[in-house]
Amino acid sequence: MKRKRLAELVREEAGGLQEAPAPREERPGEAPPPGEGQGERPLPPYLTYVRKECRLRPDQLDALTALARRLNRERRGKGERITENTLIRWAVDMLLENYRNSDIFHSEDKGD
Repeated sequence: MKRKRLAELVREEAGGLQEAPAPREERPGEAPPPGEGQGERPLPPYLTYVRKECRLRPDQLDALTALARRLNRERRGKGERITENTLIRWAVDMLLENYRNSDIFHSEDKGD
């Protein structure tokens, strides 16, 4: 039996899923229509991300793994699992947000 690559497995899984339905405008006190949300499986978040490889030092990966495990233990299984990739995405978001708010980013607009 031939082993499948991860990309092939993800494509097979994604092929069985359908796009998430457009959000419905809800009014306070209104119940959703019968049958809505039943039998529909939205795409998992990881299938919406663009793949980009990142190389880390062993000590960085060990620290990320330990942090992800600690955060998952503290959450006691509530919500989605926090992985090393989740922490990397959070770090990138924080870096980009700090860059956008920094004087370096805004100094280009001043015409210096």
